[in-house]
Amino acid sequence: MDLSRQELVIGKDAQKKLENAKIAIVGIGALGSLTAELLVRSGVKHLILIDRDFIEGSNLQRQHMFLASDIGKPKVEVAKKFLNGINKKAKVKCYFDNLDHKNIDIIDSDLVLDCTDNMQTRFLVNDYCKKNKIKWIFSSAIKGQGYVYNVSPKGPCFNCIFESLQSPGTCESFGVLNTVTSMISSIQVNEAIKIIINKNPEKDLIYLDVDKNDILKIKVNNKNSCSVCSGEYKRLNGGGDLHAVNLCMGSSYLFDKPKKVKKRNFIGAKKFGKVFKYKEMTVFKDKILIKAKSEREAKNLYSKYIGN
Repeated sequence: MDLSRQELVIGKDAQKKLENAKIAIVGIGALGSLTAELLVRSGVKHLILIDRDFIEGSNLQRQHMFLASDIGKPKVEVAKKFLNGINKKAKVKCYFDNLDHKNIDIIDSDLVLDCTDNMQTRFLVNDYCKKNKIKWIFSSAIKGQGYVYNVSPKGPCFNCIFESLQSPGTCESFGVLNTVTSMISSIQVNEAIKIIINKNPEKDLIYLDVDKNDILKIKVNNKNSCSVCSGEYKRLNGGGDLHAVNLCMGSSYLFDKPKKVKKRNFIGAKKFGKVFKYKEMTVFKDKILIKAKSEREAKNLYSKYIGN
């Protein structure tokens, strides 16, 4: 790859740092796919990609590297082929798997980039990175809004800021604009480059609203009562994992229902009195039933439709 135009901006020494950096990306959807592409185009040669999902038709609206012919294929496998098409020397290691406390060590790297829509996974990544003194960048996008925050070992952690926050929803239920995912990915990659080349990264939480054309920087502080900053990493031992009750010989799984789940958030859902059904999911007053072939598949669908 000819990176001469970029070297004019950052210099050859900085370019070398990018080429030698090892970066893990958790989630290869709208944010993760473009983030991975921008990193490889910037010269990063060592990537770890983690995702448990297959490509669907609805992904093509915002997930840049996927085509209609890729529908039904694992995202990480298509992503690796695409990235090696940009730079055949790029060493892309893929994990087609769910990230949990049992395999969290696969994100061991110089920098971790969160590109999920899953709060449970973010808290897990936060515990691992805090314990192992690894920098990571939180990113999220939904509707027309998005956030980016650099989490450093000594600064306020993700738990300091979002401990009491449940998932705000997912793109499946609330929708998202492709413009906001592209902008959030670009901001995240820009911050990642600054971290790798030792140029001062942003310390504030960045908030973006494309409807109002607002970009705000929100100051955050360490929380004195933060359990993670005090050295308690309960999620690394499975604390906070999503629990499912197996019904019908493995064909259905029952979950507790969060208060935020409303029929109006699921386009095409069918109502049956106070119960509604959306694809594989049936939502009752205080429970959610998901039809799936395995507990892993049921949890994947829960995270996709509800978040964690």
